[in-house]
Formats: sequence, C-alpha cells, structure tokens
Amino acid sequence: MRLILPIGLLALAALALCLTPADALILGLDHGHFAQAALAGALVLWLLLGGPWRLGPANIGRALSGALTWAVLMVALTGLYAYRFEFSEFADRVLAELNAAEPVVGQGGEVIISQRLGGEFVVAGKVNNTSASFLFDTGASTVVIRAQDAKKMGIETAALDYDVRVTTANGAAMAAETRLDQLSVGPIVVRNVRALIARPGALSENLLGMSFLERLQSYSVERGRLVLKAR
Repeated sequence: MRLILPIGLLALAALALCLTPADALILGLDHGHFAQAALAGALVLWLLLGGPWRLGPANIGRALSGALTWAVLMVALTGLYAYRFEFSEFADRVLAELNAAEPVVGQGGEVIISQRLGGEFVVAGKVNNTSASFLFDTGASTVVIRAQDAKKMGIETAALDYDVRVTTANGAAMAAETRLDQLSVGPIVVRNVRALIARPGALSENLLGMSFLERLQSYSVERGRLVLKAR
C-alpha cells in the first residue's frame, strides 16, 4: 500500500503529460513544473504512508530498497516525458503496421498517414471507386499501377504497349501509358491522372507518384506522418 498510491499518482501524472499538448498548462503549471510537482507529491505521500523512519534499524535494507525504487521511478518519469513524442510516433507506427484502415482526415481536410515500422508510407486510396493501396514514392514521376490491379479497376490491359521505361525508388520497370478517370485518397479527389501500368510481375506494389502529388496543394512528412493537402 505504501507504494501503490504514490505510483498511481505518478502514473496519472505521466498520462496527463503524454495527453496534453506541450504548450498547454496542466493545473496552471507548464509541463516541467508539473512533472516536478508530481514527483514531489508522490514522494511526500510515500513518506506520510510509511517513510524509512518507521521501519526501524532492523529494516535498513527495506529503506534502501524503497529509496532505489523511487530513484528508478523518477528516472522513468523523466525519460517518459523527455521522449514522449518518440513513444507516440512508435505507437502510431505499430498501429499503422497492424491496421490497414483508411487514412485519418484532419480538421482542415488534410489526409494524414502514419509511417510504418519499415519507414515507408502506405496510402489507402481508390481508383475509379476501386480500393487500392499505394506506396508513397516521390521518386516515381507518375502514378504506377500493377497490371493485376489495373484489371480490377476496369482498365483494359490486353492491348497495352509496355514501351515506357519508368524509374522509381524500387528501380526501373517497363510500363504502358494510360489515364485514370479519378484517383482519391480520403476526401482528396484528383481527376484525369496521368499514370503507367507496369508490366505484369514488374512491381510488388502500386506507386503514388508525382503525377498525383504535384496536383496537391502540398505534401510533407512531419514527425513520422505523411500529410497530404488538396488544392
């Protein structure tokens, strides 16, 4: 019981620090002073509930153990606060790896995609109302679609002439020119998009290249998140 209440207080303080924006006050204190107050309050609570003077000379070992526990807790809380953004990004990446859900739409209509553990951004989109996933690739001059996915999108591939050499971040591939009636990512819709259909077996993933990206207002990578904004 001597440790449960103080540890609970520290846990609540850590949660408040993680959930509150860095520039916002917590109980009228900035984050640094709030963390110091939480540590001081937890230590006082521990002392009131059963400080080392109550243990007696026969239990000096328990007193030292309690002091060591508090030192570890203070280091842990300080580390959690110092690296709170990194922990948040890591959690987002784990969720992105496990969850293939639609991109998140921000308050301003921007589309936000979390980076995966491998470092890439996989974007869930639609071509002609057919769902497809794309690898974000600024090294690709155009959107590039796998032949097997093109068929699902209603694109006739039998008569295509694969005579265009496309260079991407994954290397070179032969592809055929086409136009996509519509490519959408969340609420962002771009029509008449120049694209290439890759030769069957040439690519393992569709690529979201510059023929789509350059028609946005902006695209940027911010703290492990890809942010797309429509014009």
